[in-house]
Amino acid sequence: MGKLRQKAKGNIRTKIISILAALALWLYVLAVVDPDEKKVIENIPITINKMNEIEKEGFVVYPKKDFETSISLEGKLSELQKLTKNNIDVYGEIINPVEGKNVVSLRTNISNRVSRELKDPSIVVNLEKKTEKSVDLRVNFRGDLKDEIINTNTNYKKIIVSGARTLVEDASYVGVDIDVDKLNRDLPFEKELKGVAYDKKGNPLDLELNVKKITVSGEFKVSKTVPLRIDYTGSLYDLDSYGLSPENISIVGSGETLKNIDFIKTKKLTNDDFEELLNKKVEIVLPESIKLKNENTEILLIKK
Repeated sequence: MGKLRQKAKGNIRTKIISILAALALWLYVLAVVDPDEKKVIENIPITINKMNEIEKEGFVVYPKKDFETSISLEGKLSELQKLTKNNIDVYGEIINPVEGKNVVSLRTNISNRVSRELKDPSIVVNLEKKTEKSVDLRVNFRGDLKDEIINTNTNYKKIIVSGARTLVEDASYVGVDIDVDKLNRDLPFEKELKGVAYDKKGNPLDLELNVKKITVSGEFKVSKTVPLRIDYTGSLYDLDSYGLSPENISIVGSGETLKNIDFIKTKKLTNDDFEELLNKKVEIVLPESIKLKNENTEILLIKK
């Protein structure tokens, strides 16, 4: 047992010595030998400086693009090891901007102790004039219950979109989406939503809006069955001898409005109307914002 422990200790000691020797050799290479090496770093993002000044002059980059490049490095190993994609800056500045193509010369923050060569010594940045216009706001209800929504309101009717001239010209409307199946149908709703600009084909556009949030409110239809009544202003006919078919009708509207409705009347009927409309369709008077649940329902004046 003692021999095994002694052997194990010897193995550990050997491993430690090997690691220390390797580390010492590596430090020797870095400190004394430090050979020349080459290195390529790819997909380095390019920063366009002073873009806020470009925007003040009324320009925006279009089409928007994430500019990247690669760089070839050559120098001492110790220097190259310090350089990574995260600490290399490649940048440029648009001088005397114009609408259209602008050539931007690129520079880096790499020390002169390292030789470097950019894959792209310059890039072309396309600028367009920034414009704006007012477009309609549309609310898109999605879900199986989308046709059950009534009394919708928004805090804006028009939205101003701004950005690259080409995109602004294509802008047709600003839309907000609501999935009504996720709403509580027993209560009115009010939602704050982010709008998106669209072209006439429904494709989203990368444009700024003059508002951050758009408020949409509404409620679900409620149905109620109420009796029908004849509204008669004459005296020749006994109303007890006449009636309507059907006797009751289902109406839909907001819960607040329906709770105050106990019956629905026909239009006012005269003596002449009774003769002309017997067994024929008569019109009814629906309160504002109230509709028939079945809009094809025909109401007939009948004799009992």
